[in-house]
Amino acid sequence: MAPLVSIGPSLWDKLEALGMASSYDVCAPPSMERLKGSLPGIYYAWSSGGRVPLLKVLFTNRCARDCKYCAFSALVDVPRYTFEVEELVETFLSLYRQGLVRGLFLSSAIPQCPDDTMEKMVGVVQRLRVRERFRGYIHLKILPGTSSELAMKAARVATRVSVNLEAPRESILRAIAPSKSLKGEILPLVGALKKGFTTQFVVGVGGEKDLHILRAVEVLNRSYGLKRAYFQAFKPVAGTPLENHPPGSRERQLRLYQGEFLVRCYGFTPQELVDPQGNLPRGTDPKSHWVLTHLHHFPVELEKATYHQLLRVPGIGPRLARRVLALRARGELSLLHLEKAGINLRKSGPFLLMKGRKVVKDPYNQRRLGLE
Repeated sequence: MAPLVSIGPSLWDKLEALGMASSYDVCAPPSMERLKGSLPGIYYAWSSGGRVPLLKVLFTNRCARDCKYCAFSALVDVPRYTFEVEELVETFLSLYRQGLVRGLFLSSAIPQCPDDTMEKMVGVVQRLRVRERFRGYIHLKILPGTSSELAMKAARVATRVSVNLEAPRESILRAIAPSKSLKGEILPLVGALKKGFTTQFVVGVGGEKDLHILRAVEVLNRSYGLKRAYFQAFKPVAGTPLENHPPGSRERQLRLYQGEFLVRCYGFTPQELVDPQGNLPRGTDPKSHWVLTHLHHFPVELEKATYHQLLRVPGIGPRLARRVLALRARGELSLLHLEKAGINLRKSGPFLLMKGRKVVKDPYNQRRLGLE
């Protein structure tokens, strides 16, 4: 801690305020949410190697935009801070050299011209990459209204970039953020980047349906190379126009993560997962709900099932579906081989047939599910 204190109180104030402010940008689903570190601005993301400490910070919280839900919009009276490019570079390097962080997640509010702030954010990354030869993880948020050329420049120097839609439709975004535009400021960036970006939606404030969000994710994934979508349940902030609006549902946030995964990795369509009102089920995960309302699709014959049919079986995901197909190709379909492959026969068995016979005779589940 001593090296940071020596930098000076004003820099500490910036790190404390702008590190806290960055928590409004989501970088992990609820089951993997970041844990706040002992120093401001340090958060933990998850990778294949485990938890990774990041310096997660805004370049500035000065903003000219009038987003009704945001704690740092021009409508809110709060202290404002801005890093200088070299200040932020040296702050990151100090933390990195002490082993306190291994990467950077840099976002920002928009004081005036988006390109002016975005250019400085890219400048931070360029100094780290070129002058300091830092090759670790850097995530840059592309600001709404940034030019396509600068967005592509950011994508070249960062490990990952994000373009936050916040809402799935123009009318919904305009209702909660009047000075933002999907068509005019955000979707052109998506079209320019084409691949390797993530996005975020604010949930439970604009009247959006789950179907609206999942359809947007489906199009972005299919046509624009979206890597991940993140969801933030709305949190009312004192001093904003929406301070008395009820908070968004954390369960709904979780169901959207589950639904997004089913659309992106399991081949489900958004329409299959939602109820007649356009929303995901509450109280159970979307796949289990789909199975219980589509029992006529089961049991599935393992000798003939396609990859996508296997994905619909409870307890079977992409990896296990591929293993089943590999076993079948080798002529090794048996209860023993299925169990060795990782199939939970108690969970998946009632929904499977092997050569016309039920894989697991479970009278209780067979009767309960109507599969007898």
